[in-house]
Amino acid sequence: MSRFAFTLAAATAFAGSASAATFDVFTDRTLFEAALSGPITVETFDEITEDISFAGGSTTVGGLTIIADDDGFFGNSIIDAPPVLSEIDGNGTTALNIFTSSVFDAALEFASPVLAAGADFFNFNDGQLRTEISILGETFTPDITGAGTLSFLGIISDTPFSRVDFNGVNNDVFGIDNVTSAETVAPPSVVPVPATLPLLLAGIAGLAFWRRRRA
Repeated sequence: MSRFAFTLAAATAFAGSASAATFDVFTDRTLFEAALSGPITVETFDEITEDISFAGGSTTVGGLTIIADDDGFFGNSIIDAPPVLSEIDGNGTTALNIFTSSVFDAALEFASPVLAAGADFFNFNDGQLRTEISILGETFTPDITGAGTLSFLGIISDTPFSRVDFNGVNNDVFGIDNVTSAETVAPPSVVPVPATLPLLLAGIAGLAFWRRRRA
């Protein structure tokens, strides 16, 4: 689906409150990255070889801080190094193990404001709505997926933001990997003006002047 078509679909497929910012939402990584410009940062977490818990707190990797208020009782909310828990294992590499519920939320914070953020998700919103996403007060309701589904979600804003919140609706254990961000995006495509258009406009103006002189 093209970027423009999906943006139109997002108006009906994504619930949101009024906001000064406007957003484009992507479910295709290739289209998302094509809309970015300048340096693109991708956090793969692959340099981490031992599990790191951020339950009830936070941890920072590079320019990304991962936050969770999960109490860690079920052993979730960790940077999960191989062997990765099957519920969040999208490709066998280190990934974020995120747990949300009606009680617990999570978030990603960027060290510097960005205009675009996206990531690969595994087992996200399995079978029902379990987690919503919010940026700058705008709430996005991602698609419901089947068990074991690897998906992508990317969001571009016209207003800089530093935080992406994952708001729990129901129990949800999912993986996040390859968190991608950019501080600049490509300008909107400019539709070229046909070469004959200026001549046509000049002709219309001349005809109008001629008619006024005859009147």
